[in-house]
Amino acid sequence: MKFAAEVLIRDPANVPRVRAALAAVGCDYVIDTDANGDPPTVFGMAIGATELKQDDIGSWLLGIVWSVGGDVVEWAYGEPWKIRD
Repeated sequence: MKFAAEVLIRDPANVPRVRAALAAVGCDYVIDTDANGDPPTVFGMAIGATELKQDDIGSWLLGIVWSVGGDVVEWAYGEPWKIRD
């Protein structure tokens, strides 16, 4: 099942590390340049496919991105959505 998850990166220097960690599990990370937030935080979406239950996606992703500077905010099956201000 395809999913998307909002992933925040508080230090822009960690973007390559988060992208690499997500790529290692078959996911992409796309920065949302229109999202407003607290600079220098980078807002974006992790996009991929999984067999996990929707409720389990967040903790799975957090286990991947937390140690390299990312945080997971929300997630759902389906296409990426516009990040809310």
